[in-house]
Amino acid sequence: MMTELPPIAEFFDDEPIITPANFHNGQVIKLAPSIKTAICTFLCENIDRNNLAPILADCRLLFYVYGRSGKTPVYQYRDECLIVLMTVGSPVAVAVMEELKYLGIENVIAYGTAGQLDDTIPPDACVLIEKAIRDEGASYHYLPASLYVATDEVLNNWVEQFLQSGGKTVVRGITWTTDALFRETKARCTKRREQGAVVVEMECAGFAAAAERLGMRFSEFVFFSDTLVDTNQWQMFGGQTGGDERRSLKITLLYALLERVSKIKLPN
Repeated sequence: MMTELPPIAEFFDDEPIITPANFHNGQVIKLAPSIKTAICTFLCENIDRNNLAPILADCRLLFYVYGRSGKTPVYQYRDECLIVLMTVGSPVAVAVMEELKYLGIENVIAYGTAGQLDDTIPPDACVLIEKAIRDEGASYHYLPASLYVATDEVLNNWVEQFLQSGGKTVVRGITWTTDALFRETKARCTKRREQGAVVVEMECAGFAAAAERLGMRFSEFVFFSDTLVDTNQWQMFGGQTGGDERRSLKITLLYALLERVSKIKLPN
């Protein structure tokens, strides 16, 4: 009797039946030729609307990427870049990458929050992700099975210089991408630390795998929202005011990125 592999270990390299072109009825969405970069930020269209208002005033809504965790708006900011207000999860991340590729985007920079796994990293540091542990599902539809998937080193170097120029402490490291928030167990946390993870989040492996398959550059940085260093006691950073502080930092970083991102010049 032949034992089949579980589906997550299978890999099919043929062409998809459904593409972004199907969703747009074959319509070509024209961008300014200068737009080659997208910023994916984990800000919420509804919750953060007041803070985003000055930026959105200079945007046009292109469309929404729909997923089970909600609708993800894709905006064109002036003639400079795209802004994606992300929802959670690796399936959303890969769908966003497909849509951005369809639009002709070459570089994608994502940023948001993550759980701390390594207390030697300063709590106010930004972690620039060099590779992700693929403990989720979506990335396996884009690349054959492996423990890690890497982000783009050239774009990482640009992001590192951007963060350092703004006075941020930057630490490079590995993330653990998971689908299951409530299955971050003691044993699994220990195993992922042994594999080098310093943070945990829910999208990077999907982003990076889709980018590699689709021929795009991808970079992501995160800052801490919570800590799993003590596996006996999960804690959010900053108590009741921590969420507001992190939201403010995301807005500040978005403004800073918008000032710089149209000037990205990368070697081939």
